[in-house]
Amino acid sequence: MAKSLAIASLQILSVLLLASLGQSNTVFTNLTVYLHEFQSGDAQSIFPVAGLPNVTWGYQQFGTVFVIDNTLTQSDSFKSAVVGRLQGISAVASLDGNNMELAATILFTNGMYKGSTVEFKGIAMRSTLVNEVAIIGGTKQFRYATGYIISEVLSAVGGYLTLRLNLYIRQDIPDDSRGIAFH
Repeated sequence: MAKSLAIASLQILSVLLLASLGQSNTVFTNLTVYLHEFQSGDAQSIFPVAGLPNVTWGYQQFGTVFVIDNTLTQSDSFKSAVVGRLQGISAVASLDGNNMELAATILFTNGMYKGSTVEFKGIAMRSTLVNEVAIIGGTKQFRYATGYIISEVLSAVGGYLTLRLNLYIRQDIPDDSRGIAFH
């Protein structure tokens, strides 16, 4: 009796598992955009807003907090078509000044993803030209987003940075979700 009850329980669990697997659509999107950051001048796009008392706030000063509003384009040229903005907060998070904690949003302002966002968080290490941060959510076309972003420094000259951002987005969209176009 106990053996048949165990088999019946396993069969029920198997049916429930198979039913739950069929209730979402997985969509993968890979995008590449180019970030342009100006650390000074008329086009400055990152600003220190807080820091430790009695020290000069700076890009390598532990505890300095920045707000960011960088331009994102289709190519590495600042003059190429704008696709959006990277807006958020970063802070020098390591005592040696080499690591920045990032919490930011990519807001698409043009093209097929206009009005959609991708949220991300992670550490950027100055000691390496390539970093990875986690995608933790999104809105509109990127609702239910997870994944990661690989950022690569292409140029760093005189306080002007150009980075390539490769976004690897996974969305597990429930069948009953409305308003998301499968791309």
